[in-house]
Amino acid sequence: MTIEAFSYNPHYVAIAVVAIVLSALLLSPKHERTPPGPRGWPLIGNIFDLPTKESWKVYLDWSRKYNSDVLSLRVPGAKLFILNSAESIQGLLIKRSNIYSDRPRSTMLNDLVRTTWMMVFMNYDNRWKEHRRIFRREFETNSAAANRAHELHAARRLLQRLLTSPNHVKELRLATGDAILSVTYGITPKTSQDPFIRTPEEVMVIFADVGRGGYLVDIFPFLRFIPKWFPGAAFQRTAEKGRPLARDLVMAPYEHVKTQMENGTAVPSVASRFLSAVQDGEDISDQEKETMRNVLGIAYLGGADTTVAILSAFTLAMALYPEVQRKAQKALDDALQGQRLPDFNDFGGRIPYVDAVVNEVLRWNTATPFAVYHVASEDDVYNGYNIPKGSIMIPNLWALLHEESVYGPDTDKFIPERFLTAKGELNPDVLDMDVAFGFGRRACPGRVMGRDTVWIMVASLLAAYEITNPIDGAGNLLTRDTKLEFTNSMVSFAPEFKVTFKLRISESMINGSVEEN
Repeated sequence: MTIEAFSYNPHYVAIAVVAIVLSALLLSPKHERTPPGPRGWPLIGNIFDLPTKESWKVYLDWSRKYNSDVLSLRVPGAKLFILNSAESIQGLLIKRSNIYSDRPRSTMLNDLVRTTWMMVFMNYDNRWKEHRRIFRREFETNSAAANRAHELHAARRLLQRLLTSPNHVKELRLATGDAILSVTYGITPKTSQDPFIRTPEEVMVIFADVGRGGYLVDIFPFLRFIPKWFPGAAFQRTAEKGRPLARDLVMAPYEHVKTQMENGTAVPSVASRFLSAVQDGEDISDQEKETMRNVLGIAYLGGADTTVAILSAFTLAMALYPEVQRKAQKALDDALQGQRLPDFNDFGGRIPYVDAVVNEVLRWNTATPFAVYHVASEDDVYNGYNIPKGSIMIPNLWALLHEESVYGPDTDKFIPERFLTAKGELNPDVLDMDVAFGFGRRACPGRVMGRDTVWIMVASLLAAYEITNPIDGAGNLLTRDTKLEFTNSMVSFAPEFKVTFKLRISESMINGSVEEN
């Protein structure tokens, strides 16, 4: 949440004043022993304390100021607990995941945009468990090898497009969509303006605003009843635009594959395999069909922004740390001998330095600094502090990933060696980077596919190109000492920058690898 919520329209202030007074009359505060934090104001709590820029760093600074790895904040109708250490995150969200696996309810998403099919925002109940079961069955157990083939092909097509395209951000976004769409639906988008690429991008804009508290209706749910023409009700117009987008995101690619199945033109994918089972008369209930359709949409949307943000941070890191890039390229050259491009036979510890680079990309400037918020489903006590039922738990993943007791010194620097032993092998004693995909029972079910996609893209780019000359949006050369301000949103991106991709292998090797596939 941020005070940007109040900057969209001056009428929000008037609405907020009325809403805050009503909330104060309806809610009777209890005096409980809670973790330290800014004192806040009567009625409105800490609304105006919430940071607007790189809030994960601000919360870590507050932890040092108050000498506590857990902070507490108040906003009308909610108590927030910021978890700023591996110890507090593991102690609550992992070890006590039975009571910290629920999600905050977003009025904007659930009631107005109507994204109740989104598993990441579902309550911790049987419906969520069934979605997770089917997701893991389809994307981990049944089709890991087939999924990797699609991811490999998407990486090769990215290398080919970079031969002629100067816009690496556009190409990374297209490559990510290519990998996800081909795995899920067998769809290969040709340009970044493909509707199957644009739709999740537009939906993620709404999600990003929800993640940073951009909608007053999420603080005061009764505002959902005001009409869209009412002053300050811009969120109603956003929801009106978002509803068909969210519906199309689930329905359009699914119906596309159904049509292809009828025409006999479907490309093998998770969706086509499931629909083949339906056509073959397998005993599949209507409920499972709906759940599967939702799961496909969840996979489609889930990596749309996060993988782009990760790959963008990778290209920036390689340009800022050329010595790291050279080490990774030497490791690849030694393994590939100039005869081929990397594939998944090289994955899983066979080229440890490249694996360490991927781990460091996930750690250095994580794409999701707060993961996704959790909710306490019952009253609890932690280190003598009371955590009331319904409290919102915010894991500061960025703080955990910059904890020197976990990842060693100089955590603001890009040092892949922190994941390696003195012999250059992956160090099993360093906290696994699965933490970058969430915690406990609500960890991202798509983390296997996500890590696979990132690895093959990173390895392929390092093998084929030298990444140099990082410049910002104003044309200034970036160095590792440049202050970089990442976006304060659910998925955090590096500020605008450009790099140069200089070919280090033959064009024929790249073109040949695409033709093979």
